Amino acid sequence: MSPSTTAQRVAQAERHFRSGQTGAAEALLRQVIAQDAGIAKAYELLAYICGNRQDLAACEDFLRKAAALPDCAPEALFYLGRAQLQRGLAREAAAAFGRSMKMAGEYFEGLHELGVAHSALGEHEQALQAFRRAERLQPRSRELQSNLADTLAALRQSGPALQHYERALTLDPRYVQAWANRGTVLTDLGRGEEALQSYQRALALAPDDVPTWMNRAATLSVLKRHGEALACYDEVARRAPHTDYLAGQRLHAAMFAGRWAGWAAQVAEIVARIDAGEKAAVPFALMAWPVPSATLLQSARAFVGEKHPARASQAGPMPAQPRAGRRLRIGYFSTDFRDHPVSQLLVRVLECHDRDRFELHGFALGAPASDDMGRRVAAAFDRFTQVGGKSDTAIAAMAREAGIDIAVDLNGLTEGARPDIFAHRAAPVQVNYLGYPGSMGCDYIDYIVADDTLIAPDEFVHYAEKVVLLPGSYQANDDTKRIADAAGTRESAGLPPAGFVFACFNSNHKITPDVFDVWMRVLHAVPGSVLWLLEGSAQAREALSGEARARGVDPGRLVWAPRMPLAEHLARQAHADLFLDTFHYNAHTTAADALWSGLPVLTLAGATFPSRVGASLLRAIGLQELVTQEVADYEALAISLARSPERLAQLRRRLADHRTAMPLFDSALFARRLEAAFEAMWERRAEGLPPDHLRIGDEVR
Repeated sequence: MSPSTTAQRVAQAERHFRSGQTGAAEALLRQVIAQDAGIAKAYELLAYICGNRQDLAACEDFLRKAAALPDCAPEALFYLGRAQLQRGLAREAAAAFGRSMKMAGEYFEGLHELGVAHSALGEHEQALQAFRRAERLQPRSRELQSNLADTLAALRQSGPALQHYERALTLDPRYVQAWANRGTVLTDLGRGEEALQSYQRALALAPDDVPTWMNRAATLSVLKRHGEALACYDEVARRAPHTDYLAGQRLHAAMFAGRWAGWAAQVAEIVARIDAGEKAAVPFALMAWPVPSATLLQSARAFVGEKHPARASQAGPMPAQPRAGRRLRIGYFSTDFRDHPVSQLLVRVLECHDRDRFELHGFALGAPASDDMGRRVAAAFDRFTQVGGKSDTAIAAMAREAGIDIAVDLNGLTEGARPDIFAHRAAPVQVNYLGYPGSMGCDYIDYIVADDTLIAPDEFVHYAEKVVLLPGSYQANDDTKRIADAAGTRESAGLPPAGFVFACFNSNHKITPDVFDVWMRVLHAVPGSVLWLLEGSAQAREALSGEARARGVDPGRLVWAPRMPLAEHLARQAHADLFLDTFHYNAHTTAADALWSGLPVLTLAGATFPSRVGASLLRAIGLQELVTQEVADYEALAISLARSPERLAQLRRRLADHRTAMPLFDSALFARRLEAAFEAMWERRAEGLPPDHLRIGDEVR
């Protein structure tokens, strides 16, 4: 068949196609390609015919064949990109859109879809560039304005993002996605009540929009309205019971609200589902429940793999060799450089770092802090930078440009965490420390800092990171933490004038039914005793009072401690006799606070990192006899100590002596040991060796 005849037959097929005679068009085109496989137009028309009848696989196949030929039309390349986006092939789609516009020049649809492809790849800076160019061509597109807003939100530019959501809604007041995503940005801006109104507008238009229900619940949790959050999760369960992470988030909210119905069965179901490969709970929610370490790791791997995959291929190059002849540069990254437990623990260690050997860089991921602790933390660094408004990619690039050798993630997978900074490789060595008591489940975090009590060698398999074991306890502490001079009276603290005072100042969500059962039996066994708890929400207070009543305990024996400044809180602990730890997620900072205040802590050592921190602290301060291994022993010892005032007084005297004599509260010693860990990590890097498990000896002084 001559070229002119082929062209005529393709033109005839196109006329058939345009007139709706698709059968005749397809038959003619198949004859053409059977005789000449090099006609791009024939494949393009066949692709459009297949696409019109929803045969997307054949459509994409024909478009690929057309794209491989030199005379492929730019429109075909555009539609190939669209098909590839639908299949999750965003990299290939971006290339197809780029080729299309190289041939045809920039046009709105091509730029817009190029932005969508970059967004799907997490390349938000490139997406923003594409969307901005598309906006110049067609600013009155609601989808474009909404996508611009989404991209700006991903780049942590919440204010400008909000403006573009407003533009999208001006163009279409019924645009559900813009109302919904506007709510998440308002939440990020600290405008939770307005966020709830935005979610409500979205749900009025689309009552079955499950992501909006989930985001509304998350905002309610931020506002400490846990009962209302629980109601949202119940609504999701009614509409879409198999929603990813729903079961865990629902139970997490229920624990904050003190709603325990079916707790044990729910935990067992969530564990079974995670072990079966389902996305039943986010990792942090699992910490407060009896969940095996293997399940914790599996949950973290699945969550991070989906939400925060490694992006090192997008990062700038790391230096081939470590930098010689200068101090080791340590970068600490946190949203919590303010009056927060992480800073309360770490600040003195930062101040004690050896500045002849280490250069400290602080990367503040949260809003600027105006409190005394925030100012103290900032002053402890050689260089302190507010980066909360910058993208994860930009922060990682800043760290690389600053020559950070070891990046320390103080958030892990807690609220406000930004693991994508480390997914982009902020430093040659990256460390999970202090803020998150478990594995982050990813390959780009090289080490987790722990101790012998927290992680035994045969448990290393449950951590994606290599384990660094410090002597004593892994937990940093401040040996200058101020205790207020005046503690007031028991009555001023809301306590009865006489009787034994058990205390637990842990967050309410750590209080699980099994530990509460024990506490109530202890109160029964010790007449006149009370349990002093940290006040949470009014819902939790009411619920726990009801749980006490159901166990035959007068709710008046639960005394609620209002939140107050740390120094005053430490002082009032003088009125307590014994701190009763929670089981599955121990007291961490709160246990250290109690011990620093002179209050003995009774703990139960569990099978996971978060359930062994109490034991770690007590062993480091020489009070091993307060570490129990069985629930019955925990209960018996609590009762025995309450009935043995002399034994308890002797424990308090030992605690007072050990507070300065044992290593737990020796901040300078801890700094030396943490520095030894950093140097051991870096030595392996300098020798060209991969990360490996490390043990720091107690000879480090």
